[in-house]
Amino acid sequence: MSGSDAGIPAGGIQVQVVHGHPLVDRAAAIYQEMLADAGVESAGTLPPPQGRAPMRTTFHVATDADGTALGVVQVSLGNLEDLAIADLVEPDQRLAAPICEAPAIAVLPQATGRGVTEMLYRSVYCFARRQEARSLATLVDPLTLELFREDYGILFRQLGPITSHRGLDLIAAGEELHTLEEGLRRSRPEFLDFLTEPFTPSERIRFGL
Repeated sequence: MSGSDAGIPAGGIQVQVVHGHPLVDRAAAIYQEMLADAGVESAGTLPPPQGRAPMRTTFHVATDADGTALGVVQVSLGNLEDLAIADLVEPDQRLAAPICEAPAIAVLPQATGRGVTEMLYRSVYCFARRQEARSLATLVDPLTLELFREDYGILFRQLGPITSHRGLDLIAAGEELHTLEEGLRRSRPEFLDFLTEPFTPSERIRFGL
């Protein structure tokens, strides 16, 4: 990510949302196949065993007009204890749950400056709102946290100390959605308009926008 990426995308990029966790979904499919092999009727409609419920995980994939993948972000929804940042958050900095967590984003170098990052941000934000999350969280390096705040007007706050992972300094950061929206309304109203563009009139009323 760079400061030059902070504009509004010109178009031609779409984001597809893939639901579920591949490993968990495959485990559930194997369980249903075993039931069917054992002669259990309607095995395909039976719920998975306890502890095998599909995770509330999605993969948001940005593609160009030809369907070429340009970037991806993994998103999880749940309580703090369910998320990757759980051990990195100070007790007095806990966010209101449910929390929508996007701990990492990957964009092809050749796609830099095309608005891929912004389209992924918007997809995550819309997903969080539509899934009734109360907060957004991420795991970033200190420079990226500053870029969120200075370039995008996304006022994430630091939720814990800086930690080192494989030579990288990382910070758990996040904020409640209504606080982020209010900050954007004051400092970057055009970016807030971009983020909320996909919402229907009824969704805008429902989300207090």
